[in-house]
This record gives sequence, C-alpha cells and structure tokens, in this order.
Amino acid sequence: WLALLHAGRPAGRPSPFAIALPAALAIDLALRAVAATVPVVAAPAPLAVPLVIVAALLFLAGGIAVLGEPLAWSTSGPRGALGLLAIGPLLLSAETGATNGAQLAIAGGIGLDGGPSTQIGLLVAGIGIAAGAFVLARGLPARPAAAAAITAGAALLWLHVPILSLAAGAAFAAGIVIAAAILVSAPQKEAASPRFAVLGLGVGWVLFVAGTFIHYAYFANLEALWVMTAVVVVAVLLIPPSPLPRWRPLVAGLIGALAIVGPAAGLLLTPVPTPISTTPLTFRVMTYNVHQGFDAFDIAGLEKTADAIAHEGPDVVLLQEVVRGWLIDEQHDVLGYLSARLGMSYVFGPNIGDLYGNAILSRYPITDVRRVHYAKEPGLRYQPRGAIIVRIGDPGGATRALIAVTHLDENADASAVRMEQVRALLGEIGTATPAIIACDCNAKPDAPELKLITDSGFGDLALQSGGGGSTFPADQPVERIDYIFGVGVTAAQGHVANSTASDHRGVVVNVTLSAR
Repeated sequence: WLALLHAGRPAGRPSPFAIALPAALAIDLALRAVAATVPVVAAPAPLAVPLVIVAALLFLAGGIAVLGEPLAWSTSGPRGALGLLAIGPLLLSAETGATNGAQLAIAGGIGLDGGPSTQIGLLVAGIGIAAGAFVLARGLPARPAAAAAITAGAALLWLHVPILSLAAGAAFAAGIVIAAAILVSAPQKEAASPRFAVLGLGVGWVLFVAGTFIHYAYFANLEALWVMTAVVVVAVLLIPPSPLPRWRPLVAGLIGALAIVGPAAGLLLTPVPTPISTTPLTFRVMTYNVHQGFDAFDIAGLEKTADAIAHEGPDVVLLQEVVRGWLIDEQHDVLGYLSARLGMSYVFGPNIGDLYGNAILSRYPITDVRRVHYAKEPGLRYQPRGAIIVRIGDPGGATRALIAVTHLDENADASAVRMEQVRALLGEIGTATPAIIACDCNAKPDAPELKLITDSGFGDLALQSGGGGSTFPADQPVERIDYIFGVGVTAAQGHVANSTASDHRGVVVNVTLSAR
C-alpha cells in the first residue's frame, strides 16, 4: 500500500511521504505520551473506538483525494530505491532509540529509581522532533544535519553518560525526522511500473524485521541497531540529491507543537507517588510475574494488571518480567504505568539490555538499593538474570526490612544453574534479618535450589500461612513456582491471587517483622 501510494499519483505531484512520514513520527510520539504508553487496542472502548474510526476515515480520505485525477507511475530509480529501503531501518532506529522515551531516560541515568522518567524521555524526543521540523521549514542544509545528528545522537545515547545521553536523544530524534523527509525525496520521473518503490520498501521492511529479531533474540543486541542506524546514514548521503519540499512554517509549527505538547501533557498528568514515611510492623507483600504487561492469553492489558494488584491491596510488590519500552511488547512502560496507577514509588533492575528485568513497588521509602547480576551461562537458551535488594522503611526507623526480588532460570533441566543463582543471591543478603525473598523460581517446592533457601533459615511464608497453591499457568494453574520466603518475620493470610491478568498468579502474604 505504501509503495503504491508513493509511486502512483497524479503527474507532477510530489510524494506525500516527505511530510507524512515525519508527521507520523510526531503523532505516534504524542499519542504514546498522552495515552501513558497504553496501546490503542488496550485503551478503554470510549477512547479506542473513536481513535480507530478516525484512523480509518483518514485512510479513506487519502484514497478519495486522488480518485478524481488520472494517476501515473513514477520512479526515482535504483538510488532512489535505496532511500525507500532505509525507511525500515529508520523506523527501527526510532522505535528502539530516538523516540523511545524509556530508553532515552535510562540511558541518560534516570528511570531506575522512580519518577515519570519515560514521560521525560518522550518530552526530550519531542523537542528533537520539533528541532528537525524547524530545519526542514527553514530550508537549512538537511543532509549533513541529518547524518551528523543521527551519528552523534546514537553514539552518545548508547554510551550511557548521565544526562548527556538523555540530551543526545533530542539530536537523534531530530536527525531521524530530517532523514524521514530526505529518504523519500529523490527526483522522480515517469515509469512503466512501481517496481523500484515496491522493491525498496519491501527489502527495507525485511531489514526491519531481521534487525528486530536479532536485537531481541540476542538479548538486546546493540550491533543490530548500529547496522540499522548506519544504513540510514549511508542512504541519506547517497540517494540522488534534490531540493526538499519546503515545509510551510504552519505545518512545521503544528508538527513541532504536537511533538512537545503531547509529552508535556503526559508528564504533567503523571502523578509522582509520595512514600509513607512510617513503616508499620505488619504490611502486605505481593510477588507477581507480570508477563511483560500481557495477560494469560497474550493480550496487552496493563489496566488488568493494575486492577489485579490493586484488588489485593499490597504495600510492597515484587515484580518479574518487567519491560519498559520494548518494541515487540507494544513499547509500553509496564513499571511507569503501574507506579502512576497504583500510587507507589519504584526501583528497577534491568537484566536484558536497559528495558527488561525485575522491579519493586512500595508505599514506603526504598533505600540501600543493590542490583545484582548473576553469571551468564553460555548459549542463547540462558537469559541474563539478576536480582534487586533494597531496604524498605523509614531510614531513621527501627522497622526496616531487607527485601529481594529475583527471577531464576526457566530451563527445566537447569537446576544447577538456578542453584548458583540462589547462592549468589544468598551471598549478597548475608545474615541480614528481617529479610524477605520474592521469587519466580521456576522450580517446584521439592527442588534442591529451594532447599538452599530454606536451609539458610528462610521459611516458605505462603505455605506457612495457608497460601501454598499452584501459580502457573494462570488460567489453569498446576505448578507452584512463585514464592515468598522470609526470616525474622511471621506470616499470615497467605494466598494465591485469583487473576488471569498475567500468565502467572500472584502470591500475597501479610508479614510481621519480629521485634529486635
């Protein structure tokens, strides 16, 4: 459809892509920010249905607009096809970096310890998009500006320099927007067929899919993103030069304003939780593998996840499989959404790249944060794993508990690997008491790796308090693989949450800290 729209149009009329593609990037960014990164299909029906209708009407209007004039095929030749080929890599570079608010924030040193970091990252990207629109409207040298902004922005972003990498995201986004206009603006001439447009966009989409697969299948592989970014820069410099369509100031202003106002509104509307300063001796703990924001039937539904947690009313939530902007997971920020929705502060511990790992939500102050990375076993079957260890409670109070959350290896035949991970975790915890370990252990109750935990003095709190039921799979649970262990505490009212908001069921326990 895109190839036919680009190559088949009234004679002498330029491709609409030179404005439509940059505008689409701005609109996408604004919608993500305002919708708190919840996909349209997962939004409440009163919001989702009108948005889908409007989108459908826009497609219909686009078709009607050209029906009244005779159409002719046009082509920009093989070198012009190179620009179309780079659109797929450009979109991948944008979605995983330049316009990915969570990635910009964490690479820039914010987002691990609470706050509306993703919204800040989206606002920075929006400022970059507005700057790119300004360059296109003013007729400034676009090719060198795009190549330099993308190269410098990407390099600094992936260096993970506090604040500097966040600011570099604006340059990266500006370069992406300028490149989006350049790549479709090669000189056109009449042609017998749209073959070059079809070939360029088709191969570009294959590159998008291949780059996405390599990036995520190889544990957030950055080399794939570097290759995609390089393809964009090379295409910007090599496609046939031609004057870019001069954007009208009004169009550029509207696109720039949309890219800034949307994220700014999202930032202002995102509440910042205030921890309760006094921690009681008894509080409720929940451990929950949130399945990357998808329910037991693999349907995106952060609202269902939030409702499942809110129904249990926990004071501390220990989370596994937390994603914060992965393209293949709707690019939603699971942790940011849950924090704002539940009014709980958070800490995050990435294990695969910057955007996948474990997290802790708490109504009480979180201090003394340690992020542990387990030794990585060779081979693709073993994911990078780790843990977060914190203190919960008023730093000056006497009722502080050490709490750890982890997610052990999932391979059925990897008990030895899980045992090493448990040893590493117990070594970090030491003799601290009171202490709690929450775990998607991927192990049944009689597994030797769990015996290591109980032999070190930790009790199975859910089992002790009547909640030792099966937790997986959530729709028809037959295995118990999620646990809460504790030492120096007593447990009550332990139970397995009855919800299919994830592929696991959460485990909930009321814990009372022993007097010291």
